[in-house]
Amino acid sequence: MLDCDLIIFDCDGVLVDTEPVTNRLLAECLTEIGWSVTTEESIERFKGRDLNVIRAEAEAVVGRELPDFLPTYRARMFEAFERESVDVVEGAMELLNVLDETGSHLRCVASNGPQNKMVASLTSAGLIGRFDHEGEARIYSAYDIKVWKPEPDLFLHAAQEMGVSPESCVVIEDSASGVEAAQRAGMRVVGLAGLTPADKLSEATHVIESMHELLGALGV
Repeated sequence: MLDCDLIIFDCDGVLVDTEPVTNRLLAECLTEIGWSVTTEESIERFKGRDLNVIRAEAEAVVGRELPDFLPTYRARMFEAFERESVDVVEGAMELLNVLDETGSHLRCVASNGPQNKMVASLTSAGLIGRFDHEGEARIYSAYDIKVWKPEPDLFLHAAQEMGVSPESCVVIEDSASGVEAAQRAGMRVVGLAGLTPADKLSEATHVIESMHELLGALGV
């Protein structure tokens, strides 16, 4: 059983099902600038990674600077979020409902994505209010501290802000970089296999196929 005081949720792929859309758009943007990438290749290669690093790789591949690459990608992403509602990852709503009923765990979100992206996707999915505490959103972005996963700083920052020691945290992640970041932070981590195959998350404390499996593991 994963006894803990704080559950730290990644956002994309753990709470909201944005990965198919965002990786399709990322692949389109990369292909347009001369690096032919499919949605599947984008998921395999870039999922959970810092967009600035991805841009640098793209610049190395095409041999020129790409100052408009990230603004173009982000504009298309927000347009997509506005056109259609973002789905909740299967089992996430049920887990949050149980956590609300029991009041047994603190919770927050920590993601490599910027704040406005998280707010947009969580709002679209109807989850933004599930992470409010006394009128303040418990959402932490790597952009706030300028350090991205797989470095451990984001998770350590979230734990500090929530007033919980790293060893009392459990992180829910669906990317290899997120699993590595949690381990380096001295936290236990549950790897949610989905778009990322289970074998890519094998370093996690536990690997699950569905959020439904977390209820028993957390003892709720």
